[in-house]
Amino acid sequence: MTMKEAFVALNWRTVPALPARSPQAHKGSFGHVFAVGGGPGMGGALALASAAAYRVGAGLVTAVGHPSAIPYLAAHLPEAIWRDWPASFADLPEHTVLAVGPGLGQGLAAHDLLLEIGQLSCPQVWDADALNILARFGPELLAADAVRLFTPHPGEAARLLGMTTAAVQADRATVICQLQARYGGHWILKGHHSLLLGTSGHWFCPLGNPGMATGGSGDVLTGILAGLLAVGLDADQALSLGVCLHARAGDRAAARMGEASLLARDILSAIPRALQELTQNHDGN
Repeated sequence: MTMKEAFVALNWRTVPALPARSPQAHKGSFGHVFAVGGGPGMGGALALASAAAYRVGAGLVTAVGHPSAIPYLAAHLPEAIWRDWPASFADLPEHTVLAVGPGLGQGLAAHDLLLEIGQLSCPQVWDADALNILARFGPELLAADAVRLFTPHPGEAARLLGMTTAAVQADRATVICQLQARYGGHWILKGHHSLLLGTSGHWFCPLGNPGMATGGSGDVLTGILAGLLAVGLDADQALSLGVCLHARAGDRAAARMGEASLLARDILSAIPRALQELTQNHDGN
């Protein structure tokens, strides 16, 4: 099975747009993202994911991390609410979406968090060390039925399936199908022409550039996906819009900064203009 045969190219001009906002809307109308991560030394990952959720329209974002991550949020995202971990999620508000993994680490506190999160039924996006912990526990960790989006790079996909990264890259289309068969949910296999596997179809994203292969880029994608779920898109819509928006923002940023100089924060900064471009595309159809 080749990518060309099995997966359909997404079209930036026709991917879903953000839902229109009612004039009577308030911040509670657009969901509440809890971004869970920010272990020692990795507060920046949590800040990037939290900011990305806000940039696509989430009404509220709470960052849940190790206290050492607080300066990152204070400096870069004063709009975010803060909660220390280890935390309990017994009191989550309605319309909560979890973005799990940015800078999480793999210590005991992270394991305990994932054991609890696996029993929650709210929508979730799993990335980074959340995927590495999932690989250790297996699908039994996902005890509750929930909408879950998983975003592994090839190395994480290899750990989830107990194979080599080279084997993943040799047949990416088969691998993403195996991931869904083993763990359920909706999948993005990141890389050149990232693959997407949802409920209603399978696609690849023709956008993006090598400059996006930089630390923090995946954290921005995680926040985007969680924010899109929070504002009301379904999982397949969030997959297609989220991956294309991330890639289009990366292309816009690379055109301005150059691929070699691209930082994850440049992708984040390009999200608003990419969203405006998409709105113009839809208005022109």
